[in-house]
Amino acid sequence: MIGQDRIVTVMTEDKISKEYEALLFDVKYDKEQFKDNATIGLLLYRLAKEREASNSLFREIGAKLDRIASLLERRPEQKELTNIISDIDQKILAHIQRNGKVDAEDIQSIFQYRGKNAASARLNDLYEKGLLKKGRAGKKVFYWVNTGDARQTG
Repeated sequence: MIGQDRIVTVMTEDKISKEYEALLFDVKYDKEQFKDNATIGLLLYRLAKEREASNSLFREIGAKLDRIASLLERRPEQKELTNIISDIDQKILAHIQRNGKVDAEDIQSIFQYRGKNAASARLNDLYEKGLLKKGRAGKKVFYWVNTGDARQTG
């Protein structure tokens, strides 16, 4: 067993040694080439051209991303789909419009939910759809209809 491990180690060392020698040869060759000013100038020219090509590509990508963003912003059907709500949510909205601010306990008792979490989840869903606004007063979170007035507060 030990003999096989030694053979594998020697083979690996030979392979690494050959790769190192090849790399060393390339480095020595490149070192000699860099002594020539024309070679350095050519490399700098190629580097500048590559940078121009990269910058052009980045500009194209940026323009395409801007077009995608503007197309996504102009998709009204997506906003309309998020505002399609269930019958119970419509009833909750109507109740809030009639009564002003409500909290999860109000919705729980009026719509006979077993727990406050279900009522709170409904209200949060309506808030996420942009139909309600919310504000905190102590430990209670109140919700009211979003009329589109950004200055409206709790």
